[in-house]
Amino acid sequence: MMPLDQNSVFFLILVFVGAVVQSLTGFAMALIILGGVAALGLAGISETAAVVSILSLFNAGLALRYNYRLIDYTLMKTMSIGMVPAVFAGLLILEYMSEAFSDLLRISLGVMIISAGILLFLKPTPYPAISRTSTQSLIGALGGVMAGTYGAGGAPFAYLLYRQPLDFNIVRATLLALFAISTLTRTVLVGASGSLSSSVLSLVVLGLPIVLIATLVSVKLGKYLPDTLIRKYTFLLLMLVGAFLIVK
Repeated sequence: MMPLDQNSVFFLILVFVGAVVQSLTGFAMALIILGGVAALGLAGISETAAVVSILSLFNAGLALRYNYRLIDYTLMKTMSIGMVPAVFAGLLILEYMSEAFSDLLRISLGVMIISAGILLFLKPTPYPAISRTSTQSLIGALGGVMAGTYGAGGAPFAYLLYRQPLDFNIVRATLLALFAISTLTRTVLVGASGSLSSSVLSLVVLGLPIVLIATLVSVKLGKYLPDTLIRKYTFLLLMLVGAFLIVK
């Protein structure tokens, strides 16, 4: 994709929507962008995941500027222990599936997007106590594999954190922190392998101002939009993207 062509315009729209949703819910930016790009055939999953990782890192950093004090650092550290090494495994899976099972890669992405939407919509009853550290690390590892494969580890992170007996704002801040760590890890590994191509960097440059604007807008919107309304429309959007991707 070249800057300012039709594909890039569609891509930037997806970036804006994804950045707004992630700032409001704590996750789903990568799912929306990846799903939209794959469904519309704008670019390959591998290239898009590299772009999304950098943009997600930027979005998470901006959003945490306002609420980093709310992060549950104990949860974040324990989940990161399992997550960080698993990101590398996810990158290996992506490389293999991109070459041998590209259709299966897209279908599994659609299934993951729909699953994430369902988890967000259900709003499960919180556990009576914080989950065990072994569970935290295991979910962190699962999210790490998905972050490495798709640049999107949000579904496992969200499932565990939304079930903790914690305030929604703490959950959202901790989710954003986990995204920052997973995307930073993935970007460093991809950069070290020499896979940050000029087309990836061009799209990052195009997307960064959009992420900035979307994040600032969502910070304002978050003060007026109820959590249930945000969840409802995010669920509908994820279901639409995931279903379209699978059917196609």
